[in-house]
Amino acid sequence: MNTAEPSPSGRSSLLSRLRSWIFSPWRGLRESMRRSLELAEPFMVAAGLLGLLGQPVFHLVWRFGFPQPYENLTLRMVAGLSCLPLILRNHWPPRWEGALGSYWMMAVFFNLPFLFSFFLLQNALSQVWVFSVMGGMFFLTFLVRLEMAVILFFSGTALAYGVHAGLSPQPVALRDYLQVLVLSLFPMLFGGVVNYQLLRARELQRAFEVRLRKITVENANLVKEQNQLLSRFVSNSIITRLRRFQSLYGLEEALHRMTRQEKRFCAIMQADVRNFTKMFGQDSEFEVARLIHRCFAGISEVGQDLAVIKPVGDSIFVYIDEEGGRENAVHHILALAITFVQSVERINRTLKEDAGKGLNFGIAVHAGEVIYGNLAADTLIDPTIIGIAVNKTARLEELTKQPRIAELAGPNAILLSEQIAFYAANFIKGKHLIPLPLAEMGLTLRDFPEETMVYALPARHIAKYVAQAEQKISDKRQGLVLVPERMSANRHQGVPYFYESQGTGANTSWRAMIDVSLLRPKTVTHYAQHALDDLEYEINYMDGQWLIISTAPSPGEYDEVEMESRILRIIDGLEAASGGG
Repeated sequence: MNTAEPSPSGRSSLLSRLRSWIFSPWRGLRESMRRSLELAEPFMVAAGLLGLLGQPVFHLVWRFGFPQPYENLTLRMVAGLSCLPLILRNHWPPRWEGALGSYWMMAVFFNLPFLFSFFLLQNALSQVWVFSVMGGMFFLTFLVRLEMAVILFFSGTALAYGVHAGLSPQPVALRDYLQVLVLSLFPMLFGGVVNYQLLRARELQRAFEVRLRKITVENANLVKEQNQLLSRFVSNSIITRLRRFQSLYGLEEALHRMTRQEKRFCAIMQADVRNFTKMFGQDSEFEVARLIHRCFAGISEVGQDLAVIKPVGDSIFVYIDEEGGRENAVHHILALAITFVQSVERINRTLKEDAGKGLNFGIAVHAGEVIYGNLAADTLIDPTIIGIAVNKTARLEELTKQPRIAELAGPNAILLSEQIAFYAANFIKGKHLIPLPLAEMGLTLRDFPEETMVYALPARHIAKYVAQAEQKISDKRQGLVLVPERMSANRHQGVPYFYESQGTGANTSWRAMIDVSLLRPKTVTHYAQHALDDLEYEINYMDGQWLIISTAPSPGEYDEVEMESRILRIIDGLEAASGGG
């Protein structure tokens, strides 16, 4: 359906409303009140504030600025105070909400048609008040729908004349009063037509926004599906970096930065199953493949958001660069190695229960300078690393085949180079590392005879570090705290906020920062405890006060449209909780 044309047409809509009023006046009245309330909702608080402040101001104008024969401060104050509940409407108890429409009509009725008509009569139809009434009736059509404006106009002017006639010894002649009312009908009808056209334009705009939002959601879902597909073939760490570069520099420059050859510090892990050829003699090839898959699945599932993971046959190669700092890179590669060993040991327990033989991997970790970049053709982008540090990692893994090393370290131990041991001092306790002086053991590291000391972390000590490793991986996957000064600010109700995604596909999560510097910490904490139970959150103080939220507990549940919509609702909720609504 073409959203550029309203359906039903304006004429048929008007006729249907007239039929509703003729054949079911009470239902028509309720429907008109409901739609008038919808019309007034966006500016009800502002209109209430205008009435509260405007009444005493007009008293001063007509009493002292341009004195009129009749003014009544008490009546003005009653009218102004009747607007106060409208200003506080966001704080009404839920049980009062049903009366909001009726109260709005009463306040409008009292402040405009009744009060203006009463002052008109009390001032003997003065020219000032004739023009005031005409302006007031025009304004009335913007506060309620036209049919309600007509009802309020006739009832308000009739009541005003009745009160005036009861109070005045010489009331204004009814004929003269009716002449003024007829004149007032013209601006009211003109305002009604203008407002009706504005309403139609708003309805078209809303229909367009609904359609646009639908398209946006469809596009977001399409991107989500593409990311899910892409994440099945490429590590999320590569995709995340590519998306960040694309947002900063554009796609062409992002691809260049992702594939250009440059020197980087990387933490590297290599693991290779031992006795792989003999396994084929005991089990079918499918059984061996399933076992290898179970070993690699765990580290791939949790590690692809922070590392590049490349399974190659019965071995797996993992690297993390220094973007988060050298020590962090080493700690994260060790966390993944520990997770890998834990997974293998879990599988081995199952195999032993089934009278099978356990798996034994040679595992080595090292860190150093490498050359990063795309070594394939431009049409086959697969960033990787090469260099002395990569070769040394392979030789360390090869060293685990030595009987003396295997005897001291045990199966599925992690072999660490001196560089790794240095950076790991704040993670792995020295007493849990077995020093392996190669020269004293009569061994050398092939191609690297200068390396005389390596260390082994036996599998029996791995359990002591599993919880710490899982926490490091979780913290990294949630991403770094957003840095506001490096991002363009979004605003809602004047409140700055920032957000970005981490991960891709089913692992996509969002982090957002909302500036709550103008709110009391107690208000923010109370709101978060009651309204953000499905999100992770914290209140952080860094160049101000920020509410930081994360969808990490529910990865893949939010797309960008849904995330921003949630942020806007949170800002609205915080404003209401602080009394700013």
